[in-house]
Order: sequence, then structure tokens, then C-alpha cells
Amino acid sequence: MLAEMDEVQARLDALVGALDGQDAGAIIAATEALATSVILFRGARVAEGSEGRARALIEAVLGQLEAAAIRVNILKNWTRQRIDNTHQLRGGATRGPALTY
Repeated sequence: MLAEMDEVQARLDALVGALDGQDAGAIIAATEALATSVILFRGARVAEGSEGRARALIEAVLGQLEAAAIRVNILKNWTRQRIDNTHQLRGGATRGPALTY
């Protein structure tokens, strides 16, 4: 289970990096790799005596998930602003802020 958890952490790091780079192809690839890692993690068992390390890894991964979610919301808002600016240039009305989760 710890190996699978380390893999999830590495895939999350890659996703956050891809989000920071704003590269759509890299974001898609990192998301797919993360999904695969999560599936493998779900099937893993915690070895007896490693519960403390597993708990620490889970807390770290949850922090990375929050960081990724924040980046997604920022990118979504920037995209909404660009769409609204394009609408304004064409004489149309804006649609307002993008809703965040």
C-alpha cells in the first residue's frame, strides 16, 4: 500500500506541475496517470505496522489534492475571464464569474 501511495503522490505532483504549466496535453496525461494510480491504490492493503506512515502519506496526498483543486479553479476563472473579454470585444454580454467547487 505504501508503494501505491507514493505513486499517487508522484502523480499528483506531476498534475500540479502540468496545471502550473497550463499545458492541456500534459494536464490530460497527468490526470489519466493519476486515475490509474488511484485505482491501484484502492486495491492495496495496508501492511501491519505501517499504519502511521500510511496516515502521513494520506495527509500529504490530501494536501496535494487541495493544491490541484485550487489550481483548477484559478485556471477555470482565467478561462471565464478570457471568454467574457471576447464577448465584450464582440459586443455581447458577459456570463459572470465561473463557479468554483
